[in-house]
Amino acid sequence: MRESVELIIRGIHLIAAIVWFGGVIFFTFVVMPVLQRNLLPQNLLAVHNRFRVLVRLMIHVLLTTGAMVFFIVAWNNGFFAGNSSNDFKAYMLTFVTKLAAFGVMALFWGLYSSLYRRHLEVTPPNGDAQSNQSLYINIWKNLMLVAGLIVFALTLLLKS
Repeated sequence: MRESVELIIRGIHLIAAIVWFGGVIFFTFVVMPVLQRNLLPQNLLAVHNRFRVLVRLMIHVLLTTGAMVFFIVAWNNGFFAGNSSNDFKAYMLTFVTKLAAFGVMALFWGLYSSLYRRHLEVTPPNGDAQSNQSLYINIWKNLMLVAGLIVFALTLLLKS
């Protein structure tokens, strides 16, 4: 029973990570460039706001299931009983680093999303949403993607 619960929690965590990071990449590189050429800024804002709701939900699911996975790994390695090994301490250090990188990634997503939303709100109704988009908006998007790759690399490190 305990193993099946652990697998379900890890599965939900993995699905949420795929939906969040994969969705952000797909939304950033495919959906928004296509929509920017074909939709008015008000419609882009509506699409962006719908996607933000999904991203916020996935962030909460990731944090909740990640904490559960952390507890499960600590429990399975005897951390609460006081007999943890050096391997487990290295795992915990990597886990905390991954959590910090995830926080940075979420921060960069929030900055990009807020700045891009503000950009769409102030764009004239018949204006081109892509023409006057500043570099300072896109830098947060790129930093978020780099932080996401770091989180992915740390996840692979934790699995080995």
